[in-house]
Amino acid sequence: MSYFLLYVVSQLFLIGAWVCGYLDPLQAQLQEILLGYMGETKMSYGLKKSLTSKQLCESKDLGKIQDQLGTQFGAAFGKGGAAEGLGSTLGKTL
Repeated sequence: MSYFLLYVVSQLFLIGAWVCGYLDPLQAQLQEILLGYMGETKMSYGLKKSLTSKQLCESKDLGKIQDQLGTQFGAAFGKGGAAEGLGSTLGKTL
């Protein structure tokens, strides 16, 4: 029973810290670390997600072209891409 109460109190503490905004800097740092492991920057990940998430037309062939274009365009701003410096600089402002 005491473990359950400790769990509930810790969860209430975390929820309170989240609502008050104390966890926002930690969330941003964790996001940067995880994107770095994936070889992405905020800019490249955002471009890939926005260009590949919604299909502009119903044709499957054009949808594949759109997906490939979004992936390649986002990879240009990722780690090792041609515009990596620009992607990391713009990603810090996001």
